[in-house]
Amino acid sequence: MKRLAFLLTILLACSLTGQAQSARSVLDAAASRMTQSGCIQAQFKATQFRGTTPESETSGTMLISGRKFRMKTPDITTWFDGKTQWSMLSDASEVNISEPTDEELAAMNPSALIYIYKKGYRYSLRKSSLRGKPTYEVRLAAKSKKAAFTEIYVDVDQSTYNPLCFRAKQNGNWVRLSILSFATNQPAQDADFTFPRKDYPDTEVVDLR
Repeated sequence: MKRLAFLLTILLACSLTGQAQSARSVLDAAASRMTQSGCIQAQFKATQFRGTTPESETSGTMLISGRKFRMKTPDITTWFDGKTQWSMLSDASEVNISEPTDEELAAMNPSALIYIYKKGYRYSLRKSSLRGKPTYEVRLAAKSKKAAFTEIYVDVDQSTYNPLCFRAKQNGNWVRLSILSFATNQPAQDADFTFPRKDYPDTEVVDLR
């Protein structure tokens, strides 16, 4: 009996290790897809939840180039040049400047996941489907209770490794970012990811750094 229990323990450990490696390889492939596709133009729908109850929803577009991105919704436009972020509300004449962390960025920019999933999380994987496409659903569980996101789910297209959806849990509440379209190798310049001050001469700049 002791030998059988020992063998079962070894088999379980090997199974869990293999699953973690497989989940990690899916995320590695999705990350590679994001970084090797040039500038990406994506349409998205973002949903904020109170617990698991949908509270608000918005749609928009994103231009993504590595760590850099520009996001536009009916309510806000955000520019991020890899370090500095500018956020401008559509109904206000001011723009706020900040320097967000990678975990804060992960709630807005899918490519930011590349910079947080490699440390501080445990992985698990299952096959699923989303919007009629076979997917890999990778679950990331934070090792530390102090992590900004305690759980993250990533749905990855099995055939292309394009990310289709991100779900993240923070303080008991969820945010979901659904990627509705994904176009690669789009034209872009560095200026596309910084606040165009000359276009908004009357806008007040509030530096929150």
